[in-house]
Amino acid sequence: MQGLTLRKNYMTIKSTIFRPYDIRGIYPQEFNEDVAYRVSRSFCQKYRSAKKIIVAQDTRLSSPIIANAIIRGLVDAGKQVIDIGIAPDPLFYFMIFNHKLDGGIMISASHNPKEYNGLMLSVKKPGAKMVLDIINDDLFKLRDLVLSDRKWPASRGKIGKVIKIQPEKEYLDYVARKIKLARPLKIVIDSSNGACGFLPEKIFKKLGCDVKTINGEFDGTFPNHLPDPYLEENLSDIKKAMRQYKADCGFCFDTDGDRVALIDERDRSASGDFCMLMLAREVLKKKKGPIIHDMRISKAVLDELAKQKVPTFFSICHHNAVIEEIIKRKAVFGGEITLHFLFPLDYYLCDDAVFAALKLAEVVSRQSSLAKYIDSLPYYPLSPEIFVDAPDDKKYQMIADFVKYLRKNNYDFVDVDGARINLKHGWALMRASNTGPMIKCRFEADTKEHLLEIEKEMLGVFTMAGLPITEKLYQDLGLR
Repeated sequence: MQGLTLRKNYMTIKSTIFRPYDIRGIYPQEFNEDVAYRVSRSFCQKYRSAKKIIVAQDTRLSSPIIANAIIRGLVDAGKQVIDIGIAPDPLFYFMIFNHKLDGGIMISASHNPKEYNGLMLSVKKPGAKMVLDIINDDLFKLRDLVLSDRKWPASRGKIGKVIKIQPEKEYLDYVARKIKLARPLKIVIDSSNGACGFLPEKIFKKLGCDVKTINGEFDGTFPNHLPDPYLEENLSDIKKAMRQYKADCGFCFDTDGDRVALIDERDRSASGDFCMLMLAREVLKKKKGPIIHDMRISKAVLDELAKQKVPTFFSICHHNAVIEEIIKRKAVFGGEITLHFLFPLDYYLCDDAVFAALKLAEVVSRQSSLAKYIDSLPYYPLSPEIFVDAPDDKKYQMIADFVKYLRKNNYDFVDVDGARINLKHGWALMRASNTGPMIKCRFEADTKEHLLEIEKEMLGVFTMAGLPITEKLYQDLGLR
């Protein structure tokens, strides 16, 4: 289904808000309480065996309205609802796994701008060993039920109930027991006015650290910066605080607490590649085994792991896909350079950026200087990620056509997610964004000179393949 799907006597729903891994749209034009209620009822209809469902929300201004609609739908369908209010993914998933709940609905648009909101749905299917997020075909089947003409009257049977719980203390106690710092650290935290709030500060203080939190107040207008720590322009607040506080390291979180950026004592952000390598080194000291990574991983990381004869596997760029590969490959660690990290040996298999920050802090606590350690890590010149405008209902077909072009012209490439083209002196990547109307591109090479050559060559190839490469993209890469 593409574009707008009209259902008689109800509303018009834009089907493209249903993405492969979640639901996201602009509130209220694309995603609102009416859509949320239908999603909630459809969820209950499709997964009837799920009885206990947790609901959490981020700090967006529309989140309470959406949460009320979701809870009303669950109660009307006879479910028991555990409402934990404003809470990040770490608390949401902790409750699901630690209390063996049947599923959950998280109201958040993650790192998207304030105008957006959305849903992430999880469920334990009959016969399944664990709760997993509802993604891909399962989510699209749910979409079809939402877009149908089905009416959703109140339940004629047992009406559900709502239990309000504050899981913070239980989570703090559980997680703190799993972390061993070699020395107390002086830490700055930027919660981006998102749902993490002062939760990270409380855990680090429990571990004996000296902590300063900025932007810890819940504020869905995100007045200080966009809640996306992957983008360098959103890290100026924490870098300023690092200078003022003379901290050992800093951590910046996104809205729902599934991404975290690490800042060193010289006010530099550690790339996702560096974080992946630092964490992988620590995990491999405990147990050798496969490591899962996304398509954007640096060849410098892969080269080091290859020297240690560690099997590595590409994954689709999304934490749900990484989790599936971890399970499939029995991996010891997995993650994405967009600051998502997973620890199957140490914790529940879920996207918890607070736990990731704690594991990174373990690494920092063993170093005399985080900056010196980062400077010692292997590195290849890498382009910034650039974005090609592509409508949501066309971007995947554009990538499919590009893959056909590469295959027809005998390129060496990996097509797990988009296409990563292997070149003599580096690689180039083009893939559809999971969260916005765009295609993302990236390039890496063994030298700066070769990087310039690869960028020029591959932008030409993209153009020949029919992709809309603009003059601005050349300017963004410094080629004009």
